[in-house]
Amino acid sequence: MLVKFGPALIVGLFYVTVVLHYTYTPDDTYIYLQYARNLAHGNGFSFDANTPSYGITGPLWALLIAGGAKAGLDPFIVAKTFDILFASLSIVLVFTFSVTLIQDKIYALVAALIFSLDAWFLRWSGTGMETSFAVILVLLTVKYAYLGDYHIAGFVAGLLTLVRPEGALLFVVIQTENFVVSYVLRRDRRMFWSGVFLYAIVVLPWMLYSYETFGSIVPNTEVAKSAVHWSFVSALSTAFDSAKVLGTTQTLTSLLLVFGIWVVLRRNGIGTFIVKAMPVLWIVILLLGYIVLDVQMVSRYLVPIIPLIILYALWSLKQLEISLQWAPKRGMIVLCVLAFVTVLQNQVVYRSTIVPHMREFAQGMEKGIKPIALWLRANSDGDATVLTPDVGLLGYMTNRDMFDTAGLITPAVKKAFHGESYDDGMLRQLYRTTVHPDYIVDRASTRERLASDSLRPVMTTEFGNLGIREPEAVYYTLYKATQ
Repeated sequence: MLVKFGPALIVGLFYVTVVLHYTYTPDDTYIYLQYARNLAHGNGFSFDANTPSYGITGPLWALLIAGGAKAGLDPFIVAKTFDILFASLSIVLVFTFSVTLIQDKIYALVAALIFSLDAWFLRWSGTGMETSFAVILVLLTVKYAYLGDYHIAGFVAGLLTLVRPEGALLFVVIQTENFVVSYVLRRDRRMFWSGVFLYAIVVLPWMLYSYETFGSIVPNTEVAKSAVHWSFVSALSTAFDSAKVLGTTQTLTSLLLVFGIWVVLRRNGIGTFIVKAMPVLWIVILLLGYIVLDVQMVSRYLVPIIPLIILYALWSLKQLEISLQWAPKRGMIVLCVLAFVTVLQNQVVYRSTIVPHMREFAQGMEKGIKPIALWLRANSDGDATVLTPDVGLLGYMTNRDMFDTAGLITPAVKKAFHGESYDDGMLRQLYRTTVHPDYIVDRASTRERLASDSLRPVMTTEFGNLGIREPEAVYYTLYKATQ
């Protein structure tokens, strides 16, 4: 009975939990919505209508939302609905894949439960971002590779790459596994080339379009989120942030994964690892990639690897149970303790830290940025230009041409800062070498810091909690440029 109805109950529990923050919509979601709306209206792949730009990470996610918008649906509702749907399906997929991988339905239920209540997974579910879509594509890629269907895995990895570029690394890992297994087992290697071919069919058309249209196959988001000047200290900070994100919610599973893989390698050799747990290598490579590129770590970047950490941690536990010949009762006790501690840890983090932040953030968007957007829509000319550090909601609500200091939509503006911080760049007006906007929206710890004869303050709003790591209040000031 528990196994039969368990997955449905877990998904139901997920819905009840995620509703606590359904009003939370990050500014990046509105960037996707603006791209989708322009696509649906025939204005090209652009944030500012008919001005092509590669300002989003996942073009496939934007196309999916655009399909709903083309059908006359509200892009906001489309994004939120698809997000929740994919999140729910990913929980079910964790269960079904766990049954295949671990060969134990109780373990599979525990894996699904732990994942469904992971604090970071909950945070990004229902936000309208591409995260849940990426999660389910990661799980499908790994599952098909595990079943030996490398051609299908290659195709799905191609879709994943168009949602998160990190999917290319997963494709390399599974194809390496494919090649090695084919060599060892003397399997027909045509499946290797069919996987490569199907991956290329998915990815190459977009790469050609991207290069022809934007002059680059790398999204602006990758450049904007990476450090301008690499240093060992900043890379170490990225490593610490990554460890902190994973350690906050998956402390025991991460430790169990490392310990279990070590035991498996010692007892069974590398052959078992390659055939059963090769995707773990993607986790390592991905984290190293973030560190080497000195990426500004955001929790959603790590959500796609969390189900794999949980899956292979429980697989490792099962291998320990078999290798050490534990009695069934002992194995069940260890499993229950792991589940209880991990779920408790996640719920404490989610309810004490994440939910309060998301509620305050939603209020900040409503009272801090939305009034500025409404003023611009009502009082500025249709061809007015706006410079801002946060381009999503402002651009979506106003349909004015936007220049963003982060370099997502207009990389030239970020380049004009020459590696200087946002605050220094704004105070020194470095953007003026690239753009002379009609309006400027500034984000700062003080009110009206840019006020001068050439920048007249129009209105100032307060944003109470911009980020979990930046809980201090900030002020958004709208300026009209007078010269």
